[in-house]
Parts: sequence; structure tokens; C-alpha cells
Amino acid sequence: MSALFVAASACTSGGDEQNSGEQEYDMTANEVCQGTLAGSADSLEARARSEEFGEIDMAPSYTPTDYAEVLMENNVITTDFCVIYTPGAYPMDFATIEFAWSSMVPTPGHERRLTYYDVDAYASTSDQYAAMYVNCPVGAAPPDELLWAELAVQTPGSGSDHDDMIAILNSAAYAVVEALGCTEESGLTPEPPARWEAPT
Repeated sequence: MSALFVAASACTSGGDEQNSGEQEYDMTANEVCQGTLAGSADSLEARARSEEFGEIDMAPSYTPTDYAEVLMENNVITTDFCVIYTPGAYPMDFATIEFAWSSMVPTPGHERRLTYYDVDAYASTSDQYAAMYVNCPVGAAPPDELLWAELAVQTPGSGSDHDDMIAILNSAAYAVVEALGCTEESGLTPEPPARWEAPT
């Protein structure tokens, strides 16, 4: 399968539909990202402050199976899994979810502005980003590299949004690792992870 690599900048700067102001928000939180966020639909609505969502033809979301094929072939380029739009964020996208392979894993607890979560090897959120690193030894994954996932939200949030952020990202990540066949190795479950507590 030839991978379709979509840069986030291309998603926000073109297309007759977007330029004409006729962006449609005809999707629910259960439907965006190929339905992979249904388990965190309440969190998505809470973080977006919206119950209306949309995607654009220039940035079609992948099914988990198709995206798994992209990751199995690709060990270099970061590829969007899906791009989400809301009325309040127009003309910019509300959020982007992407994955890549990574050998650089942060250490939890080093930045006070972040909220950390109990994921092996790492998960954290800030007001506009959530990141996760999990073990997934398949396909294009080089030895000792982990699967990195990120949710980037354009609209400012606050610390009270962090649990919603990790719930959204966890839903997408669980769908992807399930498609890759490394659910057990990743340690992820459909339920969002609990907050991480530093060892005493």
C-alpha cells in the first residue's frame, strides 16, 4: 500500500470548501476518526466544547487497519491518523492525532506543567498536547524503538482538561495497537490510564 502522508499545514490552507466558508460539521464525536474515539466521545465533546465535528477531503482519516499498514511500511515520517474540525476552531483544525516510531522517550515527572499517566513507557498531557509512548515490536519498528502517539489541540485548554486529553489519545492509540497486533505488549486497554504517581 502506498502511504498517504498528509502534512497538517496542507489541511488548513486550501480547498474550495474551506475557503468558501462551507465547512460541514455533520459528524458526532462517535463518528470522527473512523469511530475510534467512540469510547472517549464524552471527553472529546468536553475538550472541544462542542457536539459538532467535521473532517475534510484533503485530510481523510485512516481506518486503524489502513493506518497500521502505513506504520508497518514507514519508520521515518510522522503521519496524521486523523484531523478533526469544530465550528469554534474554524478555519483552523481543532485537533490532530498522529503516530510515529521513536527512540527518544522522556522521563516522567521532570516538568511540573505536565500531568503524567501510568503508561509503560510514558504518557503525559499539557494544556494543548497529549503524548504516549508504548512498546509495539512489529513491522517497521526499529529495534528498541517505541510507538509514539500525539494529540495536538489548537484551542487553549487548562489542567482540568488533561484527563479528557489522555482519554481521547488513548482511544486512538488502542485502536492502532490493536490493528498492529501488539495490544498485549503495549499494555493499553480501552479504558484511559490512571494518573501516574512519582515513587516515594
